[in-house]
Amino acid sequence: MVSIPKYRIKGFAKTIAKIVKTDRWCFIGCDGDMGEGKSCFTSQLLKEVAKLTKTDFTYNDNLTFERKELSKWVDGEGVEKKGQKPEYSSVLADELISMFFKRNWHDSDQIDGIELLNKCRDRHLCVAGNITSFWDLDKAIYPIITFWVHIHERGVAWVFQKDRNPFADDKWHKQLNFKLFNRYKYPARCHGFLFQVDFDDWTPEDKAEYYEVRNTKRVGTEGQREKKGNKRYREAMIHSAKLIKVLNEEHKIPYRQIAKMIDIDESTVRYRVGNYA
Repeated sequence: MVSIPKYRIKGFAKTIAKIVKTDRWCFIGCDGDMGEGKSCFTSQLLKEVAKLTKTDFTYNDNLTFERKELSKWVDGEGVEKKGQKPEYSSVLADELISMFFKRNWHDSDQIDGIELLNKCRDRHLCVAGNITSFWDLDKAIYPIITFWVHIHERGVAWVFQKDRNPFADDKWHKQLNFKLFNRYKYPARCHGFLFQVDFDDWTPEDKAEYYEVRNTKRVGTEGQREKKGNKRYREAMIHSAKLIKVLNEEHKIPYRQIAKMIDIDESTVRYRVGNYA
């Protein structure tokens, strides 16, 4: 069995701080089952990064559940850039499914948010976001993620990075790594695996503060997708779904091939047909 390199939170934080200090930014996507410690891990990590970059991090000022607030912290509002976080700040987007869910790929606010994240490297921020499944993110997010962290169980985080091969269609090698992990039952042989980070539970004080802020900020943050233009959008989806159905049933083109033709996930193709055709 191949040994797994192991680090603590502070060691990973040092790596991130070095990255943002070399005229880059760092975007961390963290996933894992509900209750396994995603928020615990990312908040501890960003606190350590903030210490190293000499910026402030508090749950009230650096934790958000809203895409609009995240955009404000990254780029500010208006000419005066009101609300923009200082350079090298750390920001925790605690529910990425509310901001960049793959089923909402058509939403103009989501598209604008992803475009902004593609342009903010000069801010040298460290942004971490949590989601139950990494694969539920909008496809356009994957190229800008620096590290994928999977919380395997409480206290155990596995860190991956994407393939730097410019010709790789899937830089996270999802299907191949599925087979490798299924065979060996541990991540060390998976493409892109870097190391394991062992982390402790929150202190009682930190946990109480986090939940107090979370239970205030999270209220009413569901359904952040664009509400206007729903009729036109539905008409477009019906038309698209009917064409897909014809290609599949009459011309015998598999859903996987159709998905590649129109550059969306196969699951999205099936969803359209199931809900609009």
